[in-house]
This record gives sequence, C-alpha cells and structure tokens, in this order.
Amino acid sequence: MSNKRFKNWGFIAINGLICILLGVLLFTFTQEFLTTVIKWFGIVVLVSGAGLMIGGINAIRKDRGASLVLIESIAAIAIGLVLIFYPGFSLALFLVLAGVWAIIIGIVQLVVLISLKEVLKNKTLLLINAVLTLLFGVLLFFNPFEWATFMGKVIGVLAILMGVLLIYIAFVIRTTVKTAWTNEA
Repeated sequence: MSNKRFKNWGFIAINGLICILLGVLLFTFTQEFLTTVIKWFGIVVLVSGAGLMIGGINAIRKDRGASLVLIESIAAIAIGLVLIFYPGFSLALFLVLAGVWAIIIGIVQLVVLISLKEVLKNKTLLLINAVLTLLFGVLLFFNPFEWATFMGKVIGVLAILMGVLLIYIAFVIRTTVKTAWTNEA
C-alpha cells in the first residue's frame, strides 16, 4: 500500500474546518451584516474608481489616450456611490439578478433536456434540477430577501455537515495510514 498519497490527511481536516466556518457564517448572516459588507465594498470600488480617474487624468496630461480609463473610472465611482448610499437596494438588485440568472439556467437545462432526451441517461435528475432552479429563480425574483436568507441557512447547514464529514474522513485516513505503517514495520 502506498502511504504517500494519504500522508496529508491534515489538509482534508483543514478543509473540513473551513467548511464548518463557512456554514456557521452563512447560517448566522443577517441582512444588516450584508448591508455593512456592501457599504465597505462600495468604499473599495469608489477608491478604485478614484485611482483610475487619477491615472486617466495623468495619461491625458502626457498625451496618451485614456478615454476608456476615464469612462471606467466614472462607472466605478458611480457604482461605489450606489453601493455606499443604497446598500439595501444594491442587495435586492443583486438577489433579483441572481433570480433572473437562475431562471435562465433552468430554461437552458430544460432546452438541453428536450434536445438531448434520446442521449441522456439521467433525464429525471436533470428535470428535477431544472425545475428546482426555475423555482428558486422565481422565488428570488419576487421575494429576494426571504428566500436568500432561507437558502443561506440551508447551504450553511449543508456546509457544516460537509465539514464534519471531511474531518471524519481525514481521521479515518489518518488511522488507516497509521495502521498500515505499523503493519509494514
């Protein structure tokens, strides 16, 4: 038995801890916390836009073309200001856009299912996935905050369970490798 492949069981355990932390964070996120994060992200985007503007102005002074940089800087500054002063609207817009994206992905999955129904083996699984994706998209489109909060909790619980499972697998690997090394000696 080659033990070299399994000597990094700690890496799996660390990934398990990261999953658990992510799950706890997702499970405990509130709309207020997300609003604060959006405001700080807006500040970062605003500062980046200001830096682009300074770089664009300096390029114009040196007779270099910088019109695209100036347009990008104005857009970044505008987005940063919207994120800072309207974080609730920004979060709602993001969630609605995520809902629209999910609806489009669900429709694409249905088109693939219809187009390739003779070739596909797991038609039922693709159909269930497409319907759930469409449903999630529609729910996000019409009531973004409640469904995003609910899905965050579900994903948080799943991440915690995955983390526990990864830690368990890591220790099973560790025990197996230790036993194999003891038996080889």
